[in-house]
Amino acid sequence: MEEQMESQLASPQARLGAYLLDIGLAIVTLFIGWLIWSFFTWQTGQTPAKRILKQVVVSSKNGLPFTWTQMLLREAVVKAAAGGIASSASNGITWVIDSLFVFRDDRRTVHDMIVNSKVIQL
Repeated sequence: MEEQMESQLASPQARLGAYLLDIGLAIVTLFIGWLIWSFFTWQTGQTPAKRILKQVVVSSKNGLPFTWTQMLLREAVVKAAAGGIASSASNGITWVIDSLFVFRDDRRTVHDMIVNSKVIQL
């Protein structure tokens, strides 16, 4: 049975660091290595960078770590596909708005609200 995670929310700076590290890892590994690594880290509610930086994506409803399927929905469908399309159509404005939401008290971005997630720091 999965265990609820008790930790503090990841700071905006920590989340930005994970985002930038994921981009760097994707570039260095020609995206293929990052994608393969993701297939393993997603099962614990993490991206490769979140694993390195000790962050976990958890449910905002019950605090349980996201499953592999939930991470696929969050990362590939909502952030990459839908976010990429919206960002392209708006010349990046939707990406900026999504990113700025991390400064709210609950530190949840728009994509976090769509999939009912939050990011915690272990």
